[in-house]
Amino acid sequence: MEDNTLVLIVEDDVTNRLILRSIVKDVGYQFIEAENGQQAIELCLKHNVDIVLMDVMMPVMNGYQSAREIKSKSKPFIPIIFLTALADQDSLAKCIEAGGDDFLTKPYNHVLLRSKIESMLRIRMLYQQVEEQNKALNIHNARIEHEVEVAKNIFSNVLKHDFNGSDTGFRCLMSPVSIFNGDMIIAERNQTDGFDVLIGDFTGHGLSAAIGSLPVADIFYTMTHKGYSFVETIIEINNKLIKLLPTQMFMSSAFVSVDRLNSVVTIVNCGLPDLYLIGKDGIKQSFSSKVVPLGIMSLTHDNIKVDIEVIEFGDRIISATDGLIETTNKDGEMFGKNRMINVIETANNNDNIFDDLLAACNEFSSDEYPADDLTLFEIKHLENIVHKDKVVIVDGVNESEWALSYELDMESIRNFDVLPYMVQGITGLHTIPNGHSTVFTILSEMYSNALDHGILMLDSSIKNTPGGYIDYYQMKSERLAQQEEGSIKISLNHELKPDGGGRLTIRVDDSGEGYNYEDYNLDNMGGNKNTFGRGLALVNSLCESVKIMGKGNSIEAVYDWG
Repeated sequence: MEDNTLVLIVEDDVTNRLILRSIVKDVGYQFIEAENGQQAIELCLKHNVDIVLMDVMMPVMNGYQSAREIKSKSKPFIPIIFLTALADQDSLAKCIEAGGDDFLTKPYNHVLLRSKIESMLRIRMLYQQVEEQNKALNIHNARIEHEVEVAKNIFSNVLKHDFNGSDTGFRCLMSPVSIFNGDMIIAERNQTDGFDVLIGDFTGHGLSAAIGSLPVADIFYTMTHKGYSFVETIIEINNKLIKLLPTQMFMSSAFVSVDRLNSVVTIVNCGLPDLYLIGKDGIKQSFSSKVVPLGIMSLTHDNIKVDIEVIEFGDRIISATDGLIETTNKDGEMFGKNRMINVIETANNNDNIFDDLLAACNEFSSDEYPADDLTLFEIKHLENIVHKDKVVIVDGVNESEWALSYELDMESIRNFDVLPYMVQGITGLHTIPNGHSTVFTILSEMYSNALDHGILMLDSSIKNTPGGYIDYYQMKSERLAQQEEGSIKISLNHELKPDGGGRLTIRVDDSGEGYNYEDYNLDNMGGNKNTFGRGLALVNSLCESVKIMGKGNSIEAVYDWG
């Protein structure tokens, strides 16, 4: 059976060509012949030559020169066996240097020549297989690179950090171990013109860890924009992760909300290292994890422990994923929590803490390759914030007159966050200039006043003592769980004004015993320097008018957007 293997015989001596032709023919290979090196090059470029038997000493062009040209111009691998009468080591070394793959000295040993030809053909076949695999691999890599670029673009758009900057007090650094980051930081402006921030750390790193950030970000942005509380957002994210993630995967996280209207920070730590509230004299408070990481078990309002602290302008919150404290040096020692605290407490200037932590971590680890994604976050409570974006008022909702009413019993008050639904209802019916933030703030303060003081009979002056905020909200949680009777009714009425614009009347009634509201002067409460008693004064400053009626358990506010 004839073999399709094509052998190029390059030999200027006719007798030697006849001998080589006979050997090749006996094996069953096809052959073509050249009398010098130049012809050999031309035949290699013209035919699909599988192997070359090359003489060294030839006219026009010798074997060394020809071999170099063939190797440089032929894309597929063509093995060259030099056939030479020169047996000295220098000549044989020159054969290899010129591109030869093997050599055989004359006179020929037929068996040895056939063995060498077969051996070189097997090597050529392996080269061809490798080249085919490389082509397939290159196509695969190009497809992967395209998919990676698309994925990176999606992650970049979803996990945007538009708030970074000295004008906002917001700083973050994310250093992934691989292309994709298992850590995430996302932030959104809340209803107080402050920030709601989520810092997350998924199990592992790379794409498998990062993929969970997409549904988390979607829920976070949507619910924050609509005004849901942190607790509701955490529960929704947790439910989604339980459905999506495999059992061995979860997300350690922390939620930070800066309330700029009341100068309060709210923090929920779900499995991250301690967060730190830092004032001018050092660490004011640390916030350790009190909730399990998300995606492990079902969570309810009772499982989620909230930390609340009063903050002053200039205070800052520092948070880092475990990639910082678990950074190791060449001896395998971890950077650790104590070193982090030491850097914070010994900083010459609080403005340098963020950079000092990074510098200390880099110096500690030296050239050691990081074992985990590293994320560092800082937010400073500034008196004045300049946002990069401007609030855009969306037109297209017709101006109209309408009325809405909500009435909640105690069970509904305990389990239902009604305010986001109300704001959605308002913005669905009518676009109010300045966005829904102001209306949400008014509703939130009036509702909190009805619940806290009307139904639960809480005394706001508790907040003015050390640790008062924590005591106040703990007492609120206990009374809310125990309260059996009570109701709140919220009525909204929108009317158009003859000269343009509109007026939204908000009335909140509670079933509480009331109080002697005549002792309070809303106009003077704005100068209150205490950490309590500012809610209704804020409502009064935002509205055209505020009335306290009945036994003090009915408040009516008029918001004029004309």
